[in-house]
Amino acid sequence: MSGTILREKLSRGFTHLRQRTLLKRLQWQWHDYLKQRRLEWWNSQVDKRKKIETRIQQGVKMHLYFDSKLSQLIFCHEFELEERHFLNAFLRRGDIFVDVGANMGLFTLIAAHRVGENGRVYSFEPTFEICRRLIQNIKLNNLNNVCSRQLALSDVESEGLLFQSQDGYDAWNSFAKPIAGETYIKETVQCKRWDDFARDNQLLGNVTMMKVDVEGWEARVLNGACEMLSKKDAPVLLVEFTEEAARSAGSSCKELYCLLEEFGYQMYTYHPKFRTIVPDPLRDSYPYVNLIATKDPHYIHNRLRKKSFWR
Repeated sequence: MSGTILREKLSRGFTHLRQRTLLKRLQWQWHDYLKQRRLEWWNSQVDKRKKIETRIQQGVKMHLYFDSKLSQLIFCHEFELEERHFLNAFLRRGDIFVDVGANMGLFTLIAAHRVGENGRVYSFEPTFEICRRLIQNIKLNNLNNVCSRQLALSDVESEGLLFQSQDGYDAWNSFAKPIAGETYIKETVQCKRWDDFARDNQLLGNVTMMKVDVEGWEARVLNGACEMLSKKDAPVLLVEFTEEAARSAGSSCKELYCLLEEFGYQMYTYHPKFRTIVPDPLRDSYPYVNLIATKDPHYIHNRLRKKSFWR
């Protein structure tokens, strides 16, 4: 190491000491090192294994697949960790959670663990192969409180052609042209309105939280839930905003934001360090973010203030 480089490193170190950020810097470097090691290991196993079983958090296991980019993101990059923290902090025993666009079940499994035997999770994944993986992960955790359906939610009851990735980008499957991946097949899937499903299953007015991640189809899902979302007791929502996916589906994130406002929702992000939600005004653009939508922020604040340990 040259004298110049050494002096620069020492100077940065003294700067962190003065600003009292050295420990935080070291923690970040160690965290980054562990992520790199995980990625190196993952890449070394791609041609050797089909899947692994790993612990997502205390009490939650999951099969991850080496042909899945989403699995790699979960294992190597702590995919949507803040959103996972929010679920753990907000959900309580006995709650009802709805997972629209469940994929292999990351949020389904966490929610089922949180709501307990007296709670319920309704999980929707339209593609056959991914729904099969979802069901396997539910069985892996011996969960009896999850209702999984191979079904898409939309604004009409019909059959639809879903673009299904054949090169690992199944998390980006969509009725519109997907924004990731290059090779697809089209799979015919059943579509249903949430309001109809909820009415058939006595769920109107009983859902605590709904996650909607459907690659640009979010506005159509919400329009198919207008009866539930128009009521004062409408659930807290966690909605994905991705401009490219919305435009591919003939919509926009501004339209999605305004639709939620029409239903009476306000948008927030979650701050895990302070265990609170922060208002999120309409942005100029949405490369990718998950927003929390609620009609009663005090309800969320009150829940978050009551400490709830991961089990």
